Amino acid sequence: MFLDERIQAQVREMLAPIQKPVEMVVFTTSGIALPGQEVGLQEEALGLLREVAALNPNLSVEQRSIHSDPEAQALGLSYAPTILLREKGSERNNIRFLGLPAGYEFSTLLEALLMLGTGESRLGEKSLAELQKVTSPVRMQAFVTPTCPYCPQAVLATYKLAYHNPNIVAEGVEANEFPALSRRYNISGVPDTIITGAVQQRVLGGQPDRVFVEAAVKASGGVVA
Repeated sequence: MFLDERIQAQVREMLAPIQKPVEMVVFTTSGIALPGQEVGLQEEALGLLREVAALNPNLSVEQRSIHSDPEAQALGLSYAPTILLREKGSERNNIRFLGLPAGYEFSTLLEALLMLGTGESRLGEKSLAELQKVTSPVRMQAFVTPTCPYCPQAVLATYKLAYHNPNIVAEGVEANEFPALSRRYNISGVPDTIITGAVQQRVLGGQPDRVFVEAAVKASGGVVA
């Protein structure tokens, strides 16, 4: 058990506003990782998510194979666990977390579930308007660790952008679980958000939403007002 009775009560209360069904799809692998794949804390992630889902009737968890699932293949997923968060029954696939959302990232998970389950992102009107300039694919990968208190702000900022713009894929990445991926982008501190589109941008630290919006617009080849 990850959550004791006291924390369960707090989480149940926090998630109470959720009115729309939300699903947590967990893509996992069995056996040895294939070339180009990294495997993190799969069973721990599944266990934690199942405990969270038990605290609200509108939440559900589904486990799928990253090797054989058609959606995983179509999305080109190669890191397990990859947690896909979305409104149940929707085709959304652009809000993800790679690894175990523990420590400070547990709050990221809960806030994402609330956003999806209530439809409220709290993204400002100016940022919403500017976000419409992202008209080509952009991937935002926020590298984080469970012990970093500033990391949830970075991941949630990318989630808000992806929630409102289907051209954006937002991934929280537990840097310790995926060291090869972290080395690829020379991650030396967290939060560090790599934004890849027509050009690459980088946002260091837990910056305000508008900074992430500006970076996403620039990455897509757009012009910031």
